[in-house]
Amino acid sequence: MSSDSGAPDRPANGRRRALSIPAVRIALSVLAIAASAALVLLSPFALRAYGPDGSDSDWQRVGNVAQAYGAVSALIAGLALAGVGASLVFQARESKANREQGMRTAHTELMRMAMTDPSLMACWGRLDANTSEESRRQHLYLNLVISHWEMMFELGALSEGHLRQGADSIFSTVPARRF
Repeated sequence: MSSDSGAPDRPANGRRRALSIPAVRIALSVLAIAASAALVLLSPFALRAYGPDGSDSDWQRVGNVAQAYGAVSALIAGLALAGVGASLVFQARESKANREQGMRTAHTELMRMAMTDPSLMACWGRLDANTSEESRRQHLYLNLVISHWEMMFELGALSEGHLRQGADSIFSTVPARRF
């Protein structure tokens, strides 16, 4: 929220929000690419300034300028290759996250089926035959909660501190301690 005085938005603790490192890297990369593109687009005007007027020495000077483009071309090709490499890394991470999400979705569906059908609940084992249906359902629900925490922690959406607080809270209950 910003006040009417035009002050920048600040979080509740009063500090300004800092840009994340990846955002800064992306911004600098875009700036470098834009600067390189501007130099390439402005180069014909520079060639006119050095343009030949008919003598051999002028053509040699233009040839030297053209050779300088070879270095710029290699630099741009290197940047493009680095961009492709970074893209592949991000794609691999995304693919892994999607596979994990698919496995977790299947796990959740299996648990829901077991929670609604007592005959399927018995297939999960580890619980005594004397355990009540309510205790079995709580056991399966806790399994889902902990699996959800695991996924959030692995994706960086849940800090270790928050995970510890949640675990301390949940495992202070009787069903969680039995789990």
